Amino acid sequence: MGFFDKIFGSEPQYPELAADTTAAARIEAIRQNLEELARDVSDPLEVVPGEEGAYVFIGKPPKRFGIAWIEDNRVKSFKSLMAEHGVSGEAVAKVSEELREIYQRHQNENRYHAKVANRDVVVTPSDPLEHEVREVLSRLQ
Repeated sequence: MGFFDKIFGSEPQYPELAADTTAAARIEAIRQNLEELARDVSDPLEVVPGEEGAYVFIGKPPKRFGIAWIEDNRVKSFKSLMAEHGVSGEAVAKVSEELREIYQRHQNENRYHAKVANRDVVVTPSDPLEHEVREVLSRLQ
């Protein structure tokens, strides 16, 4: 976000995530891990909650972003995949490009904001987005 974006408020404003939604329940199920990630990372976070965890876009997708995911009560990343499974940097770069394309296809999904660790995060409760991201990342594991 640039100086003028801050002044003129060009950041999108999303409605609050309602507490009685499936997405809110999914966020609550992973709240501890999500709060840990929110404290460790200063970049913007966009959470795509799923049935068994969540995918978290870090930064400004689709241009500059990273990704972390929460599964089995752990926060995982490309760095952890590289260390645990010997995934190459080339494979990570390819998957990153696929994730960029997936994100772009789903840019019109409904988005909401929620508080996590005293930070505003964006929540995108999209099963199709979650399934596509899971499919791409599962090929690395």
